[in-house]
Amino acid sequence: MLIDQEHLHAIPKDPSEDFYKYYRFKLGRDSPSDARNTLLVVATLIVAVTFQAAVNPPGGVWQQDEKNNNGTVIHKAGKSVLGSTDHGAYAIFLFGNALAFSSASQAIFYLVIGCPFQTEVSIAILATNFSYGACMAAVTPSGARYEKTRVIGN
Repeated sequence: MLIDQEHLHAIPKDPSEDFYKYYRFKLGRDSPSDARNTLLVVATLIVAVTFQAAVNPPGGVWQQDEKNNNGTVIHKAGKSVLGSTDHGAYAIFLFGNALAFSSASQAIFYLVIGCPFQTEVSIAILATNFSYGACMAAVTPSGARYEKTRVIGN
C-alpha cells in the first residue's frame, strides 16, 4: 500500500494546531479495522441511548391514571408525559430519536457483514428494532399518534 507522503506531512503534530486534521481518518496512518471498530462502538452507544429514550421519553411517563370529575381518563399510567402535554415537541422527539436509532442500527448491520456470528448479530439487531418499535408504541399516548399532521400545520 502506498502512503501518500504529502498527506502525512500535512497532518499536524499537535491537535491544538488543527484539531480536525489531526483526528481525521487517514488511510496509511490509520487502520481500517480500527476505524470500523470505532464506528461500531459509536453506533452501539447511539443505539443504547436512543433505545433508553424510547423506554423513558423526555418528561418521563405518567405514574398513575388520572381521571376528571366525570370519571373519564385524562391520561394513562405508562404513557409519555411530553406526548400528552405537547404533541408537537413529542412528534419532533419521535422523529429524531427514530432516525438516530435506525441509522445507528443500520450502520452496525453493515459493519458486521463478513464477521463471525454475523447471522446472530443480525437477528439481535432485528429483535432490537422490533422491541424499539414496541416501546415507542407502548409509551405514545393515543392522541399524540393522530394529531401530528395538525401540529405540523400550526
